[in-house]
Amino acid sequence: MKDQMPRWSGLDPLAQIRSRQEGKTKRGHQQELLPLPDKPAGKWKNTDSIARVIPDTPVFHLAIGLDYTIPPRLAGKTRIGSLVSVKIGEKLVHAWVKDIRPPEATSQRLRPISRVLSDRGLVSPKTFQLAQQVVSRYAGNISQVLNQAIPNRRAGIEKEFFTNNFAPVMPLTSREAPCQETNCLSVRDEPKIENYPQGKGLLDSLANKRLARVVWSAIPEPNRVAPFNQISELVSVALKAKGSVLCLFPTARQASEFCSYWSASQGANAPSPLKYFFEKSSGRHYQAYLQCRFNHPRLVVGTRSAIFAPLKRISLLLIWDENAQTYQEQTAPYWHSRQVAMMRANSEKCSLILGSYSRSPQAQALVLSSWASELAMNNTPVLLPKIFTPDYEQRDDLSIGRTPISSTAIQFLRSCLENGPVLVQVGRRGGRKALSCARCSAPLRCPKCLGQVEQRGDDYLCPSCGHSFFFRCPNCGAQQARAAVRGHQRIGRELAAAFPKIPVINCDADNSLPPIGTKPTLVVATVDQEPVASNGYAGALLLDAGMLISLDRIWAGEQTLRRWANLGAKVAAKGKIMLSGDPGEYLATTFKRRTFREWASKELQERAEVGIPPTAAMAAIRASKDTLNQLLACANFPDMQVIEPVRFGNDWQVIVRARLDQGEELRAELSRLQALASRKKWEPVKVQVDPYDF
Repeated sequence: MKDQMPRWSGLDPLAQIRSRQEGKTKRGHQQELLPLPDKPAGKWKNTDSIARVIPDTPVFHLAIGLDYTIPPRLAGKTRIGSLVSVKIGEKLVHAWVKDIRPPEATSQRLRPISRVLSDRGLVSPKTFQLAQQVVSRYAGNISQVLNQAIPNRRAGIEKEFFTNNFAPVMPLTSREAPCQETNCLSVRDEPKIENYPQGKGLLDSLANKRLARVVWSAIPEPNRVAPFNQISELVSVALKAKGSVLCLFPTARQASEFCSYWSASQGANAPSPLKYFFEKSSGRHYQAYLQCRFNHPRLVVGTRSAIFAPLKRISLLLIWDENAQTYQEQTAPYWHSRQVAMMRANSEKCSLILGSYSRSPQAQALVLSSWASELAMNNTPVLLPKIFTPDYEQRDDLSIGRTPISSTAIQFLRSCLENGPVLVQVGRRGGRKALSCARCSAPLRCPKCLGQVEQRGDDYLCPSCGHSFFFRCPNCGAQQARAAVRGHQRIGRELAAAFPKIPVINCDADNSLPPIGTKPTLVVATVDQEPVASNGYAGALLLDAGMLISLDRIWAGEQTLRRWANLGAKVAAKGKIMLSGDPGEYLATTFKRRTFREWASKELQERAEVGIPPTAAMAAIRASKDTLNQLLACANFPDMQVIEPVRFGNDWQVIVRARLDQGEELRAELSRLQALASRKKWEPVKVQVDPYDF
């Protein structure tokens, strides 16, 4: 092996330079530096092809990609998208082959690939491209995204799948997808897409495969958990064009019920939906991934992770309830399905529909920027349930902790039960997480930072700033607090005592219910777990309607309106809705008038004034205090605002804010800092672009 550095004879080479400058060259006392070789030293001539692999490792600077040689014994098995095993140090890790190039000389000797686990191209080039776009948008590494996009491999399922010569997608059997008899009933005057002012134009665009980007405010279908009839109409028209349709729902329950509705309502020639749920067992999830990768199904129905389904060609990508929190990935790099769908629609040239009953600020920003058009009824009259927000609720007892349901709410329930079942929505299953005044129900906040407060004995402590204080309500002077929200089981027991002749049913995530009939029944359910009624509910009572508003979170107003709108969609057109528990005048008026679009526009204006996404680029950096100081010392955020570190749980957090046109520069710097911290082996660093929980 040749030396990479110039060889030195042992004497000081600077002596010769100094002597030449002085004109007194000392001959025989100083030897010159030996000349470098003609070609750069350290070149290894590889005779094997070179593969660029993405290792499955949390080390940030290694997850970008490494080069390995393909030994002759594995040359016939290794291809782009294959899953292989490689050595990093002394550890054997899995990796995906991103690309393969011919043999070439390298500056270092490359290690060979140890083993080929799957000789099929499991990852398509489009998946690599989409993952790289997500990495650039959220300042993550591609290994994290591929782990979230690709299910864990199951060798037995893979062997069975390829042994059967790419078995076609099997239709859903009655045992696998039972159709609820009341959930598939139709009602008179079924809403259709063509009823919208822009509906016919959208259907023509989908049928003729013209690109359409639409933000959709749907007409409710009270007898279904989502507007399945309208979604089916959009899907069936899009299937007339070449390509597949990908539908996303916020929960596996809604996705499964749509599959049942589709199979029951469509003809025998309609394609069977392929379920792509992350909630399934890992084996079935991997089988669905193989079906998408190699069999190219026409209709795929799934949840958040289905946004990465490796379909060959997509004609329509539809996301229902686009502002649901379940679309937000909870692990790094914290991508959102809506944003990934926009990237995929741009790169694959497919139509995109973002639907909901309300309107998120992010979706409204797309409409205002002319990136998407709007599908709504506008000023067309639609029969909807009436909404009541009593200014004052007569309470049987001033001790709200003992009787959280007011007499006004009891009278409302009694009047609605005469016409059918009534739904009562409770904020959560229970717990003493949020506090309020026991006399006037005013939310309890820290007087120093306005954060949430925890009760510890007779004292009250703010976990955000650590301030401890003695509580006295500034509104009424009371010195006692209570839990702001009661659990659904306790509410059910109180309603059963108030209505002894009416059946009271509790429903939550662990106890789901089939569709309710038409008899008078009280259904007490938690948020997003409400069952539907065959003809819609005669009434709905929202207890503690102002619970989310009292939280110091950016998404409080958006999620409050979403919950109210989704619940109101389950009430019959002639039914009634009552908001109980200080819902707030502005949001209550927005809900009563259904002016979600105007609210979202005003919310965008307020966010623009203070520089909050989506009107600005923002990132949160979380680490220990020493690591944050080291990062900030190496960081370069020109013309960007860096907010001083504050405590965030066990770590510390720094917020960096920039203009929208500086977003790419901000994300590139965040990626560089994470790679630097990884190479220097600093403590773990978490980076979240456009944080949603602050």
